[in-house]
Amino acid sequence: MAANWKEDWKKDLGKTIVGVVIGSLWVAGLLLLVANGGNFWTAAKPGTDIALLMENGGAREGMHVTGRVPYVYDCFANLSDSEGGDASEFYYALPSADGMLILGVPAERQEAVEALWEETWEYAADGSLPDAAVALEGYVAKARGRLPYLLSEYLVDVLGYSQEEADAMGEPLLVRDAAEAFHRARIYAPVGMILLTSGILLLILYLSLRKRHLQKETGK
Repeated sequence: MAANWKEDWKKDLGKTIVGVVIGSLWVAGLLLLVANGGNFWTAAKPGTDIALLMENGGAREGMHVTGRVPYVYDCFANLSDSEGGDASEFYYALPSADGMLILGVPAERQEAVEALWEETWEYAADGSLPDAAVALEGYVAKARGRLPYLLSEYLVDVLGYSQEEADAMGEPLLVRDAAEAFHRARIYAPVGMILLTSGILLLILYLSLRKRHLQKETGK
């Protein structure tokens, strides 16, 4: 009787341990994939050079963008972490052949883009080409919230476009600097796939061994 109780307890403990391990692998794998999968697949697409995109137009949502930004217009908006907090992202007007794009950069990249903006206005004044081009890797998304309105306001009040001309450019697209997010995704998304696959294989192995064990018991 005692031997049977101990045997059952060992079996239940083994099932619990296997279940916890498999569940942990699935949960960790799914979390990593959900958090990084979108950026991983976007980063896996062929990159479109940002300079060519500005020169020829044709930006589309979901596009993977790489290269160096050759020039940029003013910063017209920013995003704060909380009300009254430090800005976490800055938005610059980015001219292109088929309208105005928005370049979104994190706070740590602002200084480099500000230097490029200063050289852009020097270029407009005396024709000296900017040499502070900013490296970029990111993606194209739809500009949301107040960004389209703020860009339109900047075009009219600062750059001198008429409201009709600004409206004719249509809904602006956002080119978001996502180099850090892509770097994380290239690491963590494959790890998530490995963990999830390991959990599935471990479950298959466990069920296979359990089936064999039951067959042996039945044979007895």
